[in-house]
Amino acid sequence: MIDVRATGGGRDRRPMPARPLRARRVAVIAMIAWLAMLILALPAWAHVQAHSTLAHAASPAMVSPEAIAVPASTIPTVAATQGPRSAAAVSVGAMRFADGIILSTTLYTALVMLLLIGGGMYAALRDRQYLHYLGYVGAVLLFLLARNGHLQDMPGLQWFAAWGALGVYALANVLTASIVVVARGFANTSRVAPTLDRAIKLFPIGPGLLALACMLDRAGSAGLLSVATAFAWFVAVGLAIAATAVAWRQRQRLALPMLLMWLFVLVAGTLHVMRGVGMIVGEGWVLVADQVMFTANALVMGMVMTGHIIEFRLQRDRASLAKEQADASLKLERERLKFIEALHTTLRDAPSGDQEWLGFRRLLEVVRELVPQSSSAVAVHAFQDNDLLLCEPNTTRDAYQQLLAARSGAFKGISRSQLPMQLRVDAPAPAEGEQAELIQVAVIPLPMTAPAWGMLLVERRGWQGFEREELNVAAELAQKATRAVEDAANDRVLRINAEFDALTAVFNRRTMDNRLAAYFKESQVHRTSLAILFADVDHLQETNEVYGHAAGDQTLRTLADALKAHCGTAGVVGRYGSDKFVVILPDFNPEQARRWAEAMREEVNGKLLDVGNGKSLRVSVSAGIASRLAEDADVHTIIDRAEKALAASKRSGRGTVQAPPIQGVANGPRSR
Repeated sequence: MIDVRATGGGRDRRPMPARPLRARRVAVIAMIAWLAMLILALPAWAHVQAHSTLAHAASPAMVSPEAIAVPASTIPTVAATQGPRSAAAVSVGAMRFADGIILSTTLYTALVMLLLIGGGMYAALRDRQYLHYLGYVGAVLLFLLARNGHLQDMPGLQWFAAWGALGVYALANVLTASIVVVARGFANTSRVAPTLDRAIKLFPIGPGLLALACMLDRAGSAGLLSVATAFAWFVAVGLAIAATAVAWRQRQRLALPMLLMWLFVLVAGTLHVMRGVGMIVGEGWVLVADQVMFTANALVMGMVMTGHIIEFRLQRDRASLAKEQADASLKLERERLKFIEALHTTLRDAPSGDQEWLGFRRLLEVVRELVPQSSSAVAVHAFQDNDLLLCEPNTTRDAYQQLLAARSGAFKGISRSQLPMQLRVDAPAPAEGEQAELIQVAVIPLPMTAPAWGMLLVERRGWQGFEREELNVAAELAQKATRAVEDAANDRVLRINAEFDALTAVFNRRTMDNRLAAYFKESQVHRTSLAILFADVDHLQETNEVYGHAAGDQTLRTLADALKAHCGTAGVVGRYGSDKFVVILPDFNPEQARRWAEAMREEVNGKLLDVGNGKSLRVSVSAGIASRLAEDADVHTIIDRAEKALAASKRSGRGTVQAPPIQGVANGPRSR
């Protein structure tokens, strides 16, 4: 026995985009990282504060008091130039030197790691903004190495010591230029603040020229260049703050933590300069605050770059998802139109009795193209007094017969509910040593008139269920196939029951009244388009009087044949009165219906009928079209508008197609 367990409707499996990195979260991470760096530097600061009363010469100056950037000297050099000192002073100086090395190593390590991370981001994304970030972090690292006197001690860089303070000034100007460049890229001022962007864009030229002057000037103009360097640095940080403030006002993500970091850098740099020129006296944290702020700023900016990576990924995922959805929609629309055309052609040309088989076989073919599956089947009971089971591939017929026999009552209830469902089916027990296989089955009811009922079954192996969109696509195609097959079957029944008009071989008035009511209700329920056309032969009474009733009958048959040829199975044609025909055009919007009517009118109006005695009669037809409006309560309102449009065509000179103004036409989501 096969166990069938309902698992509910389709599940929405749209890919969930990665959650963006929020500014508050980045700010918290930045503060934690900053505190961690401060904790690592606490030993140096504790010793500096404990011995702040000692002579300044005993400490390894991190920066010269003359300017913002002067190379430091090592402890041995300072001790040698200042003469003998007490053992306690030397011991304190050695301890403070060791603490300074610990702090410097911590900052250098952090900057090198940020360089590696930034290089990886640039290699992965090839975005110019990450290259700017690499330049900024590299400039900070080189500047701190030079200012602390460590750059010229590195292997192969001893030549840098020849420039002395001017070399440090040059690197300070490189850092100044990189500050403006990276701030401009972050704030995207070219888009949000064009006026500010023009100043920021040209500013790096000034620090660049200053850096060149520092490297070329060996005459000892350090005082003037130090003032110019300090001024350029303050202007650069001010521009960075302004650009970041603009980004914050534009609600750019992560702009607030960056704005705070630039303000911290400005405060730390200002204190450092004030100490250098003697405006304040302080040691300890004042000596290293700007270095820590530069490193922390680079760290926060790295987090900002990470946020940009997440945003880039989100944009890429959204673009990829949009492309996939567009491709899927295009494929669906193409297959749907091809299916409708093939279905109408197949049923129109099929011999009587084969229409159901051919129609549902087409349904299985198109569903197999659009819905991934292992197999599918159409099972119909008591449809036109016959049962039908079609399988794709045909080798699965026995398995579907067993499934239907085991759960026929459940399937009948699902088909009556007209709601697509998913079932989890445990396959029969396999042979010994084999693992049982789980089967997901989508059950799509076919909209049939009782007592007939049927369903489309789509099987998928494994745990993967069906998405809601897949069920909707299968249900739409099943509805169209069933309607086309039922229409074909009804056509056959009508012929058998003589419900056709005997003269024109189209539906008679009674049949068309039923069809009009049914199509109107379906259009109203599913919110699809519906158009109705009335047409009649011009001057039919004069034709009967001049050429005889046989000529008039021939004219009516000509119009009926033209209407049927244009409709195929896409519409329904009937004779509504003595010389009046009605055409039901489901899923036709007003413009499509008008084009269809114009093509029919042109074909009919060009025909010449031989009425005997060497005489010929030119046929002329007038038509009126009306579409279902959202406020229409029943089909009679549409019929009334179509008849008035036909009367307007007669008054305008005959031989034309008229339609009322298109206002509030009900076009549903499934309209053509």
